[in-house]
Amino acid sequence: MDAVGTLELSWAQGYNGGKIGYIDKDVICYQAGSNVKFIAEDGAETVFNFKGNGVGPFAVHPSNKCFAIAEQCLNPKITVYVYPTFRQAATLEDGAKLEYRTMTFSHSEYLATLTGIPEFQLILWRYTDGTKLTSVDITSDPVTCLTFNPGNWRQLCVTTEKMMTVWNTEQSDNKYVLLPQKVKLPAENPSLNFDDEKERDIPTRASTRMTRYTVDLPKAAIAGLIGEKAETLEEIQDTTPRVVPLSHTWSPSGDVFVGCKGGQVLRVDGEIYKAKVLYCPIPPASAPNSRATSAASRYNSQLDLPTVKKKTRYADEVKDMILEGGADCVALHKKGLYVAGQDGIIRLVDLKSEEFKVVEQIPIGNPITSMAFSPSYRHLASATGKGTLHIYDVGSPPDSVKNLKNTHWGNFVGVSCLAGNEYCVSIREDGELQVWTIDKGQLISSVSLGTQALCLSCCPMVHVAAVGTISGHVYYVDLTFPKKPRVVTATRLYQGPLTHLMYESEGKYLVTGSDDGHVFVIDGRASVNFKPIGYTTIPGDIQCIATYTSNTVTKFVVTSNTSGNKRNGADTVLYFQVTDDLVKDLRNNVNSLKYDFKDVSIKRMILKMPIPGYGAALADENTFFSMGQVSRKLYQFSLPEELPKKSDDTILEEDEEELIDSETLFKRGKPNELFPEAEFDSHQFPGGKLQLSPHGKWLASCGTDGAVQLRAMGTLDRFVVINPHDYHLGGVRIVAFAEDAQNIFTTGFDGVLCCYSWNFSSTGIGKAKSAMEAARARKTRLMQIQKDEDEVVRNFPEYTAPSTSRPVSGEITQAEKERKALEKALETDEIYRTPTPVAPSDATWQQVQELESIKEEDNEFASVKQDLRVQIRDMRRTIQGMLKQNETLPDIEKLGRHEFDLDIEEQNRLQAEADAEVNRVREEIEFENLAKIYLREMIKRECWDEMNVKGRAIQAFFTSLEVSNFPMRKRSAAAEKQLQIVTTRRKIELADIAARKAELEGTQRPGMTTADDETADIDEGEEGGKEKPSTTGSLGAMYGGGSDLFFSQFDLHTRDQKVSQIVLLEDAIYRIKNTFNKEFDEVYQKKLSEIAKIKDKNKRIVKILQDLDLQEDMVSPELSIYEDPESLLKVEDHEVKVEKYLTAEQRKELEKKEKEEEERRIRERGDNARERGLDMMMGGVLEIKKEDELKKDVPKPLFMSTKEPTDWTEDEQKLAKEYEKKVKELQEEREKYRKQLETELRKLQSMIQDGMQGFDDVLTQLFMKKIKIMMVIYQEELKILRLRYSLLVEEELETREKELNRLMEHKKAMKALTATAVMESKKHMDAFKEQYDILNAEDKVMDKAFKREFHDVTAVQQDQLYRLFRKRPRIPRLKGFDTPAPSTADSSLPNPFADRPSTARQHAQAKAQLDAAIQDLDKISNMPDGVDEAVWQRLCAYRREKIENDLLIKQKALVLAEMDNFYKKRVEEDEGLKNEIEGIFDTLNKLHDDRIRFNLNLEVQLMLKQGQVEVDPTNFIHDYKDSALIHRSVVEELNSNIKQLGESKITSMMESKDFRKGIIQLEWEQKRMLMQMEDLQNKMKDIQFMKVTREIQLYLSNEDYEGRKAEEIGKLEQTILTQLKHHEKNVKEKKKIMKDLQKTIKSRDSENFSMDNDLAELNVTVNERRLIDQVNAERRSDTGAEKRYQEIVQRRKLVDLAKAQAQEVAVLRAEVERLRMRTFPALVQVEH
Repeated sequence: MDAVGTLELSWAQGYNGGKIGYIDKDVICYQAGSNVKFIAEDGAETVFNFKGNGVGPFAVHPSNKCFAIAEQCLNPKITVYVYPTFRQAATLEDGAKLEYRTMTFSHSEYLATLTGIPEFQLILWRYTDGTKLTSVDITSDPVTCLTFNPGNWRQLCVTTEKMMTVWNTEQSDNKYVLLPQKVKLPAENPSLNFDDEKERDIPTRASTRMTRYTVDLPKAAIAGLIGEKAETLEEIQDTTPRVVPLSHTWSPSGDVFVGCKGGQVLRVDGEIYKAKVLYCPIPPASAPNSRATSAASRYNSQLDLPTVKKKTRYADEVKDMILEGGADCVALHKKGLYVAGQDGIIRLVDLKSEEFKVVEQIPIGNPITSMAFSPSYRHLASATGKGTLHIYDVGSPPDSVKNLKNTHWGNFVGVSCLAGNEYCVSIREDGELQVWTIDKGQLISSVSLGTQALCLSCCPMVHVAAVGTISGHVYYVDLTFPKKPRVVTATRLYQGPLTHLMYESEGKYLVTGSDDGHVFVIDGRASVNFKPIGYTTIPGDIQCIATYTSNTVTKFVVTSNTSGNKRNGADTVLYFQVTDDLVKDLRNNVNSLKYDFKDVSIKRMILKMPIPGYGAALADENTFFSMGQVSRKLYQFSLPEELPKKSDDTILEEDEEELIDSETLFKRGKPNELFPEAEFDSHQFPGGKLQLSPHGKWLASCGTDGAVQLRAMGTLDRFVVINPHDYHLGGVRIVAFAEDAQNIFTTGFDGVLCCYSWNFSSTGIGKAKSAMEAARARKTRLMQIQKDEDEVVRNFPEYTAPSTSRPVSGEITQAEKERKALEKALETDEIYRTPTPVAPSDATWQQVQELESIKEEDNEFASVKQDLRVQIRDMRRTIQGMLKQNETLPDIEKLGRHEFDLDIEEQNRLQAEADAEVNRVREEIEFENLAKIYLREMIKRECWDEMNVKGRAIQAFFTSLEVSNFPMRKRSAAAEKQLQIVTTRRKIELADIAARKAELEGTQRPGMTTADDETADIDEGEEGGKEKPSTTGSLGAMYGGGSDLFFSQFDLHTRDQKVSQIVLLEDAIYRIKNTFNKEFDEVYQKKLSEIAKIKDKNKRIVKILQDLDLQEDMVSPELSIYEDPESLLKVEDHEVKVEKYLTAEQRKELEKKEKEEEERRIRERGDNARERGLDMMMGGVLEIKKEDELKKDVPKPLFMSTKEPTDWTEDEQKLAKEYEKKVKELQEEREKYRKQLETELRKLQSMIQDGMQGFDDVLTQLFMKKIKIMMVIYQEELKILRLRYSLLVEEELETREKELNRLMEHKKAMKALTATAVMESKKHMDAFKEQYDILNAEDKVMDKAFKREFHDVTAVQQDQLYRLFRKRPRIPRLKGFDTPAPSTADSSLPNPFADRPSTARQHAQAKAQLDAAIQDLDKISNMPDGVDEAVWQRLCAYRREKIENDLLIKQKALVLAEMDNFYKKRVEEDEGLKNEIEGIFDTLNKLHDDRIRFNLNLEVQLMLKQGQVEVDPTNFIHDYKDSALIHRSVVEELNSNIKQLGESKITSMMESKDFRKGIIQLEWEQKRMLMQMEDLQNKMKDIQFMKVTREIQLYLSNEDYEGRKAEEIGKLEQTILTQLKHHEKNVKEKKKIMKDLQKTIKSRDSENFSMDNDLAELNVTVNERRLIDQVNAERRSDTGAEKRYQEIVQRRKLVDLAKAQAQEVAVLRAEVERLRMRTFPALVQVEH
């Protein structure tokens, strides 16, 4: 076949809404399967077929007219092609091992790719020469978008669903480095967004440790994480739902606009890399009218609304809203930001306004998946998920959107060539039928079937396409006018989906197949309305159908799979044939009116394929082809001509009313096996199809490997291969030939339809002509038939699907009518005739034929059925009479209702169904009971059997008090072993400590003094005694939990000690519980004995109450289920509330036991000699009791009842008196006995009450003890928890230390790398600088060598040439990579990046301008006069060389500056890593200190009395951070010393006071005497000079002068008291003010203290900064001192030179003036 020629791709159609891009100013390209499609804005299309191994991602250059495609295979390559020549520009290799995920071009010469498994790297390429510049590892999350910054190729943005990263590229000559900057995504809910830079003060729990130091650890150390997990812990713990970025675009300022999945729009600052939410959709609850969630769907389905007003209202409601999915695509324009998404609307957002404002809306109608601007930014192309392309002219009205392409997206499920060889027809899975031109692949028309389609075939005889659907219908589409297709009719053949459909080569028959195994043959002519001819069946699921027509015989081959798994391939072949004679005499060749073919008529054969295969093709001479399922071979079989003998033995006869199932067919005989006659190499993967060309000479095969193989029937081992579809997506689905076999159509699972045409070789032209001649002959043969049939098809009305409307309420259905008619016939005892059934609207053709056969049968056997109905009516009347008679009979003679059932089979069936249901329910109940029993046993084993001490409680008699024991499990062997190890080890430690102490005391004893001995005795006494509960922290020793093996709480420093202490404490808790349980058992036994005593007493009380004939309540205590839990495990009969179900065997056993019991009772009721003798001799009792005798009455004499008292004789009177006496004595005895019994009753009752009350008191004591024991247990458990907490903290510290060590090693490794990078950067920079210096030197040499180069010209010409040599054209300054370009572009251009062209474009423009300017300078017109032209040409060449050298020097200078910047950044990284290592080292040292402090500052549990705690309590928990624990003896000793010193001080003070008192007393006496003397003198003077005043006169005149004085004195004293109170009040206020001032002073002191500390820290910081600044200053001075010195020296020399020259100029000017004055006469007077 390879000699025929090659297949070239002619066209390809199909677009899935993927990435699009402009490759030219008006050409859009996109990926279509394995091809790249180019479509111009005017509609012209071009396709490029990629020849690589698989198709990966695709990228388009925004400005250089090239595109790149990656392979999808092992070690894939990336190929760059140039448009429109499709020349291969470059190949990028060694980038990935398995796959590329995505890639993108920059606006210059760079390409970025993201690889997948296994490396997950971001790679930067220079695609012009295929150089791999650098790579870096990235996350394995799926990437949603990858873009370069159009204004700066050094910035690259990568977004995934969880993160966003901006990568910055740094360059040092030919070395590139990618550095990441992560952007934290904001939360979906705007209320959850907060400033992460602010530190949050999270309160911690209050510490009760008696220490001033606490350990702060990061969360990772607390979680026990090390390595990468520790670094990502915060991200893992971050459960806040965050936005999901899907697309982004860059702004000229370096900001990034991001569109998110939830409709949010973000703006990322390009400097600080922080995201800001520009827009967030309104939550559903706050949307207008609570309809925000469905606003988009309502907007898309506005046509369903009844009025235009509702449309407008709903549209206005969502006008300015971007809902979820509405920001999937973003693109930046100078007018603003274009946002589009799932709602099918492109919105223009104004970025200049402060608020988020939508200024324009462009409706598209379908969900938008991609957008791209043209290079001029005047056109916006948008692609949708429905396979449409749209063009919008920016600035035009929104309704001016141009629909560029609309091919409808969906997988193709069928393709076939229409009769006439001009059009091909395809069908998509959603039922969209499309007509394409074969020559150009243009879509000329389409029609939708409205249902899911599965297969397609075009009739060669009529312009009709048959479509198989999932509902089992065959739809016939009229294509007589290909531009106006229409559905003309539909026939339902199957209940399930119609999976296979094929026309034979002449178009006479259409064969269909389904999963139910039925194969229908349909007449292909429209004149008979495409009537089905008949059907046959095949076992299993149909895999493929093939036909071959020879003369009037059409042969059919159907393959199926009987294993139940379609992936196993076909293993059965059905082979039959249909002739024209069979069709003419159809009734004689079918078994019934269902039209099932007779096996003999169609020569039906079922053959077994030993090798399961896929696909089927039938050629001449009964040659059959199939592809192996596993062997990767194409097999050739020969089908037998006649029926196999093995299947001729028996032919099953089926009832006409019964369908033939596939299993019965398969049992007709053992199928003969087909063995391959030849095999050929085929596809690599299992699965595929075979297709024979229309002229029967070529065989095409397609497979899941994505290949199509074409073979010639004569040379099947040689084939031509094409790869139209990617095997990763499922490979090729369908292959079809054109009528003349000049074109081949293929479809895959990628939604693309490809058309290949032959490029024949010289030898293949003849074979092509044979195919075309065969097609021409067939066309001629069918021309008249086709003309007639097409006319019939044109006259068909357009098909409308039957409506499935619901019945109107109140309308009676057909079933209801039949039921009412049946009831009426039964009531009137008439004959009821079942109406002939009517086919439903969705009935299959087979069901319709079945109903037709029923109608025909009714007409044929109408009289027989009438007779049968009459007989049934008579039988019904007879049975009804018997039933009425049976009702009148006695019950013993009545028959059961079921005995009148004549339908015994139905009765047995119902009984069997009932029994089956009973068995099913019984089985379910048994399983439920089994599950419950299992659960019960599990609970019992876990909570009861494994308990060494079962849990139970004791309840009080009179109160609600209840005391329970401690349920305890048996210790495990591991626990016992661990306890034994700890105990033994601790005993050894204590013995070793005692031995060491004894040895130490023995060595120290001889040298001790008496005082030392006493001190040692005291210490020994204190240490030798046990620790008190105050230091042990619990009262466990008082309740059985004490042990000498415990460690002191102050000695628990090591981990082993803490673990051993925990084991010992757990053992103490176990012993405490065990001790209490023993006491509990004693109390429990006491209650049992008390209940037993009460029961004994109750027996006597019952007897007494019976004797006294009293009704009193007795106290009869019983054990509750809490006290007797064993009773819960036993189910008593009275607890079961339902009747017990007994099986037949159990019933027999119960009846047997009842019979035996009855016999025993009968035997006991027989002659019993013992009881009879006891009654006769002893009166029936063995012992005579007093109470029994008192119950007997005195026998009354007979005469007293027969005679009157007057008739008594004397003897009778005596007897009567004796009788009365005996009666009186008996009454006295009875009364005496009654009182005795009452006394005994009260005594017994009081004894019961006392016993119960005593037990309650004992139980109360037990309860109080349990409370204390629980307190003790909680104390021990608290100590265990504290120890475990300390162990946990130790583990956290160890984890933190490991993490810090790991970080240290990692940073050291990074430091080594950065140090190497610094050295290499320095080395490269020095080498490059050396080259730069060489270039500068050469440039200076060129300048100096100018005169030598032009030594052959005159000096004047040399000067002129030198000035021209130094002249330079005006060219734009070359910019560095990071220098923004000048704003030279037109501000009216729509391109937002017009004023920021790429660096490469800048250099290209500058070079072009330079070349143009140099050419202007080199013109002959600029040549000076007198200069030879040869000299001028030499000058131009020399000048050009000089200019190029200058330009090269400038470029080298820019590169050198970049290298210097790169070197400085590496040095900064190295310094940063050095600082980080020092920080980690400091942290490690601090952690070691923390660990030591934590191990030394133990947390102990103390039990102190309230008076011994001198710490002020807080609100809830005591805070012991600033407290100290001291021994009580220290306080007592200190108090005694204080008392002693105080007493001595008081004694000395008293002595001093007494002595001083004497001195003062003498001094006072002296002063008193002096004052008396002075007073007496004054008195004497006063008396001498005294005048009689009014006072004196008053004294002399007033008799009660003393009383008056006393009154005045009292007033004065009262005044003094008032003044004293006022003074005291003032003193108190002053003291209060003084106290406040003291508090203020203390607070100021504390503030001063803290400020002193801060001042010290600030001084340290200032000194460090000063030291750093000095070091840097020294470094700066070292590097620039020499340079500044040279500059100063040079300036000094220049200043001196300028001064000297100025002096010379002044002298020369004076000389000139003198000479001038000498020449001309002086007219001015000389000033002196």
